[in-house]
Amino acid sequence: MLNKAQVIALCQGKHSDPFSALGLHVGPRGRVWIRTLQPGALAVQIIDADSDAVLQDMAERKIPELGEFSGFFEASVLGRKTDFPYRLRVTWPGDTQEIEDPYRFSAVLGELDVWLLGEGSHLRPYECLGAHFRKMEGVAGVSFAVWAPDAQRVSVIGDFNTWDGRRHPMRLRRECGVWEIFIPGIDAGCCYK
Repeated sequence: MLNKAQVIALCQGKHSDPFSALGLHVGPRGRVWIRTLQPGALAVQIIDADSDAVLQDMAERKIPELGEFSGFFEASVLGRKTDFPYRLRVTWPGDTQEIEDPYRFSAVLGELDVWLLGEGSHLRPYECLGAHFRKMEGVAGVSFAVWAPDAQRVSVIGDFNTWDGRRHPMRLRRECGVWEIFIPGIDAGCCYK
């Protein structure tokens, strides 16, 4: 399980490295853990992306400092020992939706882009910075990348996440000062900042 200080930092939008905490992680003794932050959700289930079977109900972490509902859900997935494709079924008041977890995807920028951006010699930075439609691991979405080397934390907000900065904090590529994330399921015309 994630320690209390990290959970509080995530829930308050102050965690500087969300990819180290959210998504799928193999823990001690090979246990697979999945963690997600879904403020306002009533319940979250893990769905196997290959079979569409419900694998596990996730437990919401109760932390007194955060009030009754933290929005931080986690579960140890039984019978799994390695990374696997999954989705999340999130139950909201009055609605249920299945989403791809942005924290299960690998880095957006390739190593060559990171190196060229880091040394300041990238001839086409507009091809990797900003927002771009793309597919990752067969899933359509938008990759976001912004150069902000001195920022403590950066997140994407928009109408797809109710403008909540806690939902999509980005990964810092320290080598070049670029923050990045791939968010599945975003369509053309969505507003974002």
